[in-house]
Amino acid sequence: MSAPETGRVNHLRIGEAILLGRETLTRKPIPGLFADAFTLVAEVIELQTKPSRPYGERAQDAFGRVPVFQDKGLIRRAILALGEQDIDPTAIEPRIDVDVLGASSDHLILDARQCALEVGAEVKFDVQYSALLRAMTAPYVHKLYLGSNGVDLQ
Repeated sequence: MSAPETGRVNHLRIGEAILLGRETLTRKPIPGLFADAFTLVAEVIELQTKPSRPYGERAQDAFGRVPVFQDKGLIRRAILALGEQDIDPTAIEPRIDVDVLGASSDHLILDARQCALEVGAEVKFDVQYSALLRAMTAPYVHKLYLGSNGVDLQ
C-alpha cells in the first residue's frame, strides 16, 4: 500500500458553510448563501426585577465554573426554558434588545430591561455552529422544518 499523495484534499468540513452560510475559518458570510436558515426560539418562563448580583457567596456551577456577575443594579431578569444541555449560550445572538447573562444546565438568563417582554413570550435567536450542533442533537429541543413559503414540511 502506498502513502497518500501530499497536497490533495482527503477530508473536507463544510457543514457550517452549508448550514449557516459562513466560511469556517473566519466565520465571515459567504456571498449568495443564507445566514439565517435556522432560528432558535425559547419561551420566557419567569420575569422579575432583581439585583444583577446575587446575594451571598458564589460557588461553582454545574460545569465547574465560578460565575462572575457585573453589578448593574436592578435589572428585569428573564429566565427562558433553554439551557446549556440544549445550546451553547456563548454562540447565540438575540434578535431583540436583550443581553444574555448566562445559563444553567436548563435555563437561559437575560437582562431584559430594554425590552417589553412578558411571561410566555418567545425570544428568537440567531445561532452559531456550536449552538446549532447542540440544539439539533438535544432530545428536548423541538425541531420544526419550514419550506420557503413558511409551511411546516413535516
